[in-house]
Amino acid sequence: MKKKLIKYSATGNLFIVLDNRNQDLDPKDSKLWISNCQRFKVDGALLLESSKVSDFRMRIINSDGGEVSMCGNGLRAITHFAYFHAGINDKRNFKVETDKGIYETFFLNDDILKAKMTELYDVNKINIDQLFKAEKSLYLNTGVPHCVFVTQKIDDLDINKIAHPISLNPMFKDGVNVNFVEILGPNSIKIRTFERGVYGETLSCGTGATAGAIAVAKLFGWEGKIDLLTKGGNLEVILDKDFKDIYLCGKVEIILSGDLYEV
Repeated sequence: MKKKLIKYSATGNLFIVLDNRNQDLDPKDSKLWISNCQRFKVDGALLLESSKVSDFRMRIINSDGGEVSMCGNGLRAITHFAYFHAGINDKRNFKVETDKGIYETFFLNDDILKAKMTELYDVNKINIDQLFKAEKSLYLNTGVPHCVFVTQKIDDLDINKIAHPISLNPMFKDGVNVNFVEILGPNSIKIRTFERGVYGETLSCGTGATAGAIAVAKLFGWEGKIDLLTKGGNLEVILDKDFKDIYLCGKVEIILSGDLYEV
């Protein structure tokens, strides 16, 4: 059996995306996903499935073969795939079912999409000040748990060495993503993210960008559009002062098309 896939970059966050509406792929086949994530050099796999409550369902499998509940950049990539490759193209905005609820996604043009980020909870539930010496720090959950550390000269940090033990700290039941943020100017930050499940730094992280923007907004009183510079390019997070409407915006690109490698 050959199964077609598309490799996407969502601001440097790399995925293979596949149509699984026929349920011919097993999300729990960790060997399959580990092998193909390594083969295609991606951070994870996204499966588009049928949904009874939305336009389609997104499953997210990290490069370690484990399934996770949400991925902000994945929302943008799979929406592009749904429209251009899965034939779900009678409109330009979508409702996407995830394990964390239903999200809305929108085309701004053919390769720039935004996602409404509906989850924000557990803000400052865990005190993380002792985990890394930063100017300010905040724990929060944007669909995925995140630590955010505001510091200087983040390009000089050995992210993998610093963040790996933080990510695995037993105070976090299921691990945690770790973000380092540098203030560039008013409503402008640089961010680097270490992702659990990938066990390394990724070029960008959608829920991490959202967490970083919310953290600096709360810590410094920002609102409106926040520009984020990631290693994979530019993202925007747009939020109101009450954090009721939060949007993640950025570019998606097709890298290649190919066939899933059977193991």
